[in-house]
Parts: sequence; structure tokens; C-alpha cells
Amino acid sequence: MNVTIGARVVKTGIAVALALYIARLAFPESVTIAGVAAIFAIQPSVYRSWQHLLEQMQTNTLGAMLALGVSLVLPVNEVVVGLTCIAVILITLALRMETTVALTLVTTIVVLEAGGEWMYALERFGTILIGIGAAFLVNAIVMPPNHKKQFLDSYRDALGIMSLLIRTAVSDELKEREAKAQRDRLNDIVRKLNERYGMLEEEWRKWRRFRSQPSRHLVVHKQMVRAMTIGQLVLDAVETHYFPQRKDESADREFDDRLEELIRYHEYTLLKYEGKMKPGDQLYERIGEQTEKLLRDAIKQTEGEANGSVSLVVVASAVYEYGRQLRRLDKMIGNVQHSEDGIGE
Repeated sequence: MNVTIGARVVKTGIAVALALYIARLAFPESVTIAGVAAIFAIQPSVYRSWQHLLEQMQTNTLGAMLALGVSLVLPVNEVVVGLTCIAVILITLALRMETTVALTLVTTIVVLEAGGEWMYALERFGTILIGIGAAFLVNAIVMPPNHKKQFLDSYRDALGIMSLLIRTAVSDELKEREAKAQRDRLNDIVRKLNERYGMLEEEWRKWRRFRSQPSRHLVVHKQMVRAMTIGQLVLDAVETHYFPQRKDESADREFDDRLEELIRYHEYTLLKYEGKMKPGDQLYERIGEQTEKLLRDAIKQTEGEANGSVSLVVVASAVYEYGRQLRRLDKMIGNVQHSEDGIGE
């Protein structure tokens, strides 16, 4: 089994070490809790780490105050601890800060154990804040996540798998088990791709460090995800609707040729966005005409049959939409590069 040590794994270790070191200097008797807090506070992005820091400070303060108040009024036992935890969970959910529940409960239990001793409770609470703060500092400074690079890496992986599946969709050359395995991989990568885009959009809109970046790249990334999703729909349409209505090899060649051109076009758009293609005229300007012809032919074939099936029309429509989204993506990339060339002059 291959084990990959990612940046988040490394940062968690560094955050725990930093939290323990600072806590040992400030509160020598309650070091371990700082390490636990640092583990809970590590987030996949800088903005989410900052947001998580603010939410943790709010809910942990509320939890600590509630626990301290309860411990001053009631004898602390198992029942009281359980009821207090229930109250803390309900408050946290009401504030829509459910991601902070686990650490807030740790704070609540730790302060309840203080039994009303203010200094002891404050010391434990301060230790937890040290762990949260250490996690934020490490996440912001040590190997901050590059979501654009991660997005493009995931997109490149997804496109490689889609290229294989699209090129063998009509010819049906892949073994069924291999085709299913590749499709499952594609679905998983596209799901992660959507998550990457969500982080890109979130940090661009809400984190000041990304304010200076133009939004046009974000629009291109969104269209990239859209084109990839439509490509998946093409695979679904071929698998579900094409083979039951398969007529002859000429139809196979027509659909196969269109799919081959479209996946090449998709690969071209990525290379163009990465600046690897020579400047020049549109290489795939006839894609729209060809996919439209494919759709018209499928409709005519349906009209000519007594019991005409719309299955081929569904496939041709998916192919046409895939081409339309790729042309839109190509145009967006061209506009972005034209704008940047204008800025650079």
C-alpha cells in the first residue's frame, strides 16, 4: 500500500509541536490539551483556518463560561457533565458552528473538572486557545495550500481518464471491469475538483490575500468544471442509450469521430490555458457545425422510423452540448489571455 505524506499531515505535526512548546512555556501543567486543540483546528485552506479560529474562540468561550457557571452552582458529576455537553451542542448548532463542537466539548469538560476554580479553568482555556492559534499560524505560514495548482492537477488527472473513456466509448474496447474502475476514479476526481473550485472561489471572495487577483481566472475554472461534468454526461448517454439503438458501423464511425475530435478539443483547451500552444487561429472552428449535423442526422433517423426511438437523439444532444461547452471554454480562455497580453504591453 502506497502512503503519501501530504502537506496537511506535515502541518498537523508542526502545529502540535508548536502548540506543546508554547503551552509548556505558558502553562507547564496543562500541555497535552494544547496539542489536542491544534489537531482539531487544522483546516484545508488559509481562509477556513481563519474562519475556524474565530468560530472556535466564540464557541469555546461560551462553552467555558457555561461550564464555569455550572460548576459554581451544581456539584460536578457524570450527569451534570452530560447535561452540560448537551446544552453546549445545542448552542453550537444554533449558532451554525457545528464544526467546532468536538473541541468545544473538550473545553467544556476540562473547565468542569476545575470545579469552580477560576485560575485552573482559565489556565485550561488558555491552553486550548494556544493550540487553536498555533494551528492557524502553521496553516497560514508553512506550505500554505495552492488551490489553483491543486485544481489544475486534479483537472489534468480527470481529463486523462476521460480521454481514455471517451475514445473507447463507442468502440467498446475496454473490459467492463476496467471501464467501471476508470469511471469510478473519474467520478472521485471530479468530486474533488468541485471541492477545489469551491476553495478557490471561497478564498478569492473572502480572503484579502486573494483580492488582487482578477476574477476572470475563476470564471474559466468554473467553466472547466462545467465542461468536465458535461463530458461525464456524454459517457452516461453512450452507455445507457447508444448501444440499444446501434445500427451499423457507419453510425459508429460518425459518433466515434465526433467524440475523438471533442476530447482532442478538450485537451487543447487545457494546453491553451497553460500557455503551451502557439498563438493562432481557432483550430476547432468546425466543431459546432459537425456536432450540430450529428444531432440533425439523429433526429432525421428517428423521424423515419415507425417506432422511432429518441435514444440516439439523447446521445447526439449530449455530444452537441459537450462541444458547445468546450467552445465556450475556449472563448473564455482566449479572452483571458487577450486581456493579460493587453495588460503586459
